[in-house]
Amino acid sequence: MSGFFLDIGGSASLGFQPDGVPHHNGHRTNEGYANDVKALEAKNVNLDLRQVGCPGETVQSMLGLLKNTCYHLPMTQLMRSVDILTGHGNDVGLVTIDMGFNNIRPCLLPTIVEQSCVNQGVTLVREYLPRILKDLQNAAGPNVHFVGLEYEDPFLGYYLNGSTGPTIATESLDAMSSMNATLNEVYTKANIPIANVPGAYQSDNNSPRTLANVGTIPQNVDTACLWTWICTPPPFGPDDHPNNAGYMIIAQAIVATLPKKW
Repeated sequence: MSGFFLDIGGSASLGFQPDGVPHHNGHRTNEGYANDVKALEAKNVNLDLRQVGCPGETVQSMLGLLKNTCYHLPMTQLMRSVDILTGHGNDVGLVTIDMGFNNIRPCLLPTIVEQSCVNQGVTLVREYLPRILKDLQNAAGPNVHFVGLEYEDPFLGYYLNGSTGPTIATESLDAMSSMNATLNEVYTKANIPIANVPGAYQSDNNSPRTLANVGTIPQNVDTACLWTWICTPPPFGPDDHPNNAGYMIIAQAIVATLPKKW
């Protein structure tokens, strides 16, 4: 069986990873979670992958309320996605929606978590994401499977940044948990299955783990360091994007929501 796979979101939806070039935010790869989902589902369906994501995309820029670096208004990623869905009619398809992270990403800094910024970002997602989902669902045919993504917290890696690190890591996890609670609420109301990425990353598991040359740290910090670039020294880090192993973990969380038979 053949179908299409529309991958919507920001830089992580494109498999971005750091490239070690100063003042450069990384590069797109063909080893992101969308590529992994396509490979994992190959035994069930041959998915034609369409990636329309844009680095830094927010719910506002999806709706054309702000500019982004990829689409020239009035064209938006949302409009492009609607066009693709409309063109596929009754075809079998998968749509992954990776929105919300960039609405709070600028708030989570190595030395401070700006709570008012986080609150504003979460509020914007609660207000605008339902509009995005409605447009996508209205354009989709009856054989399309939607999956919404929640988020791991890469900024748990800040735990290792000296005496203030544990406090910053705790505050970042609180912020990401707030975003995930809102995403869960919005996707549930829209009857869209949710990929439990934070669960797969053990983001809430703070049981102690002892590492050689590091000492005792929480399990969720170890996982953030293991599956993202956040604990990697320059020039490749610190960077909050997943690495190859991390993208595969996200892919597995997506596949877990999909039907056994298409």
